Amino acid sequence: MDPGDGAVARTEAAPPARRAADRWKARWLELTVIVAAAATAAVCLTHAWPAPLELVPLLAVPPALAGIGAGTVWRPLAYGAAAVVAAVAVDAIIRGGITVTTGAHELPLAAAGAVVVSTAVSITGTKLGDRRVTPDREQQELQIANVTSVAEAVQRAVLSPLPEQLGPLKLGVVYLAAAAEARVGGDLYEVTYTENHGIRLIIGDVRGKGLGAVEVAADIIGRFREVAHGVGTLNEVANRLDAGLSRRWGPYEEFVTALLAEIDVDRGKLTILNCGHPPPILVSPDDDSVTVLEVRAPAPPLGLLTLGSDAGAKEVYNFKPNDQLLLYTDGVTEARDASREFYPLDERVRALAPQVRQKPTLADKLRASGPPPTLLDLVRDDLLRYVGAPPDDDAALLLVRAPAAWPNARPAPGARSGAGARPPAGTGTR
Repeated sequence: MDPGDGAVARTEAAPPARRAADRWKARWLELTVIVAAAATAAVCLTHAWPAPLELVPLLAVPPALAGIGAGTVWRPLAYGAAAVVAAVAVDAIIRGGITVTTGAHELPLAAAGAVVVSTAVSITGTKLGDRRVTPDREQQELQIANVTSVAEAVQRAVLSPLPEQLGPLKLGVVYLAAAAEARVGGDLYEVTYTENHGIRLIIGDVRGKGLGAVEVAADIIGRFREVAHGVGTLNEVANRLDAGLSRRWGPYEEFVTALLAEIDVDRGKLTILNCGHPPPILVSPDDDSVTVLEVRAPAPPLGLLTLGSDAGAKEVYNFKPNDQLLLYTDGVTEARDASREFYPLDERVRALAPQVRQKPTLADKLRASGPPPTLLDLVRDDLLRYVGAPPDDDAALLLVRAPAAWPNARPAPGARSGAGARPPAGTGTR
């Protein structure tokens, strides 16, 4: 996906471990029968019980159990046929063969009759249950499809696709939904061009999940689109968003971790304000350095802003030509692999960034069916490989790329080049 591709990417897959567990659960009856048959054989062969034929009536149990939760009649029918064969085999072993119907032969013959009866009852119950469940299942699937389509429409309305380019900046976004049934969550992002304050953007994560979180996210995005144009500083933008949350939802009832950023497209100046959100990552193409843009003291989340101070929550940096700014929600850094280890985003970005600059070989060009992968593509694919499935939480990634040259490039007063920011482990300080 191009960095400017505003499309929202969704991935849905069941974890392999979960699918394996479901297969084992579906085989519970087979495992139980194998264990019971082994125990019975051991008792009979070792003569531990003087009357082993008394176990024969238990052959009527498997076909009865096979009908529990069966989707078709074939499962109880197969167990019933196997039990009848076993009863006939026991009768054939007894002296006199299967032509005798008295004495010791009465018990296996009675067991065979019981198997036939239990199998017939199990098949009848399965057929009646299937007639009752099928409409319910179809109705449930229809309801899920309706909810899914509504959820997708809500997401398109709240998280409208970003333009491929806004001013001189190239934009790209990826949204990974936590579950196929949900498709939407409380993650939010927006980018807008202003006349007096450059390009302003926000990325955030609402407390909680479900449609309530989506409603709060829509509220924040709507307010941001309004106040971003007329409010002087990012601190004032944050205070307006905080006040709006309190007025609508009540003081301290809802909160949103958020990172606000402002890019001066004339001078290449980047200003960030962190309200309890994961810090963004700056990638420089000059030396492929990766810098985590920490602030001195993040402010409380929106909705709780008045409980603390935003004095140390803002920093200014130089945003050099071709620099890339990666913003994300905690669904990315809190994604876990099979061993429950968190995804090390800054380390992975440092390893993946050089691949973007590598020139494709002739063979790569012949195999490629589209444009070369971007940093956003590489991070998305790497995250999914690391987790093995969609993350447990919704995850959003927003990539902003500076142009090859700023129109009126000159050093921004008081701006930092990243030297004061915290570099990830194994990287040098910019």
